[in-house]
Amino acid sequence: MDAFNRAAIVGLAFAWVILMALVILLAWGADSETIDRLGDLVSYLNDHTDNASKLILTLGAAALIVLSLTVIVAELVPAEPAAAEVRLESVTGATAILPTEAITQRLEQELRSLPPVQEAQAMVATRDRGLAVALNLTLAPDANVATATEEACHLVQETIEQKMGVALVGLPTVQIRFGPPAPPPPPPKADAPDEEKA
Repeated sequence: MDAFNRAAIVGLAFAWVILMALVILLAWGADSETIDRLGDLVSYLNDHTDNASKLILTLGAAALIVLSLTVIVAELVPAEPAAAEVRLESVTGATAILPTEAITQRLEQELRSLPPVQEAQAMVATRDRGLAVALNLTLAPDANVATATEEACHLVQETIEQKMGVALVGLPTVQIRFGPPAPPPPPPKADAPDEEKA
């Protein structure tokens, strides 16, 4: 639904809320002379001035108000967010748009190529002037944390800014875990002794 239709529906719902509120006010606050001048609805209110009729009218109008407010909320709440995208400014002659999911996959692939990194998860968020990155790295138990973190941050910066042409906003946030030790290499196979020929 385009913006005009949404605005029209919201406007009608607001008008309906105001109309129902006016009916409730007239039911409880209007005197007999005003009711006589307002037509069929007012003559109904004049004929049914007991509290039970007013209560039924109030409950009906309140239900319609709730329905109208539900329509307003449904129209004003944004639809399911689309996947975030980044416009690449470094591309000339075309408009290049890269989804953040693709950037995340690329970063994770690059980070797994680092020797101390056993597993990598990247979270990429768009900001006004670029991307913000958070990393979850699983390192080998004997890895140097400071060196591995510096290498990962440098690789993220190089991948995003130089290879993709997008600005990195701030330094990446890195959360470190240690993985299980690598399994020992299998023992070398011993060569079977040559059988003596008879």
